[in-house]
Amino acid sequence: MEKSPVKLSAKQIQLCKLLDELTEQVNVVMHDAVIFRKSNRLTVIDQGAKEAERLTKEIQALVNSMKRKRKGVE
Repeated sequence: MEKSPVKLSAKQIQLCKLLDELTEQVNVVMHDAVIFRKSNRLTVIDQGAKEAERLTKEIQALVNSMKRKRKGVE
């Protein structure tokens, strides 16, 4: 039996892209925390953490927009 390919919505594709970006940003922050030996290391880590935070907020907003809305639930 041959399976048909899964069709992803635009929001699902965007979510995957954001998760990839977040993973990459976390890896950059961890790299900077361990290997980066310049005097502004903490500043670089802080900037990376802020970018990761921005991505997580964007992911949360997207996931909330993807949730089904229940009618009559209070």
